[in-house]
Amino acid sequence: MPRTGGRAPRMQPSANPRAPALELRKIQVTGGASFTVTLPKEWVEKARLAQGDLIGFVPQSDGSLAVYPHARMTPLQTRQDVELSTEDAEAAFRKIVAAYLMGYDIIVVKSRKGLTPAARRAVRLATKRIIGIEVLEEENDRVVLQDLLDPREFPIEKGLRRMEVLTRAMQEEGLRAFHEDIELDDAFQERDDEVDRLYWMVNKQYHGVMRDPTYAQRLGVTPSQALNYLIAARLIERTADHAHRLAKNLQALREGEHQAKLDAKLEKQAKRATQLFTEALASFHRQDADGANKLIAEAQAFRTTQDAVMREALSLGGESIVHVAYALDSIARTAAYAADVAETAINQVLAMRQ
Repeated sequence: MPRTGGRAPRMQPSANPRAPALELRKIQVTGGASFTVTLPKEWVEKARLAQGDLIGFVPQSDGSLAVYPHARMTPLQTRQDVELSTEDAEAAFRKIVAAYLMGYDIIVVKSRKGLTPAARRAVRLATKRIIGIEVLEEENDRVVLQDLLDPREFPIEKGLRRMEVLTRAMQEEGLRAFHEDIELDDAFQERDDEVDRLYWMVNKQYHGVMRDPTYAQRLGVTPSQALNYLIAARLIERTADHAHRLAKNLQALREGEHQAKLDAKLEKQAKRATQLFTEALASFHRQDADGANKLIAEAQAFRTTQDAVMREALSLGGESIVHVAYALDSIARTAAYAADVAETAINQVLAMRQ
């Protein structure tokens, strides 16, 4: 093959004014066996690359190559400073969670005037509710947190399955409220908090996959697969919230004037919605597109029966109708999330074939 050189002309600008122009470069042959292509000077300078630096190449599902500057076999630790200036512990906690989700390994929580009691409560809450976060250093004006979890020790699918187990336990506990006076004790809230913790972990894993090709390799997933896991995790997290909400409203209905009239119908609807959700997750893990399509149709049919029960309930009126409406809304959302999981299962089937 003859050696070629020079730069090929740029293609015409994209119809999208924000899209970068596609620059074409010719492949050259060196040593009779190696294929080479030059890198754009502007890109090299922007990436601060120099002779001898490593560049990573990751094949994409569409046949293209993703190029990563400064590629290393082990990722660098990243640090983020979180400046706190609020007396609201929950607001401070959300800032720490945001830094965690973006993939920072070291989070330095600090305040120019010294950390307030609210800020220190936020730090304690972070170590309790975020998986892998530990305190490394603590001073008057700052606390250094580090994520010590190796992603290989808790892959995305393992986190997802644990979320499912906890959510099903919450649903089963909530269904008991149809027949007995249950206590929505600390254990119920702890399960809900644990689901949140696992969702944040899956969220962070997804961001890591999108940011670092070595991270994706360690997890053994592609970006498309990681996105589907994230979507499924979010749907499970929302379903867990509604399991808790349903149980609360069922408890409030126990002394209501409509309990005897609606109990049987509400219970039937709640059990069916829970079953749909369980089957949707099974189709996701089995990569069963046919089963997922069937479930979507069943969820649509369920919506019709749900609307009929809602109309009947609203016609009764009375003070307890608010709790009936909230309970039916949680049941409806559980079924809707089941259909969303089924759609994600179909997407995952295609992603796994890439």
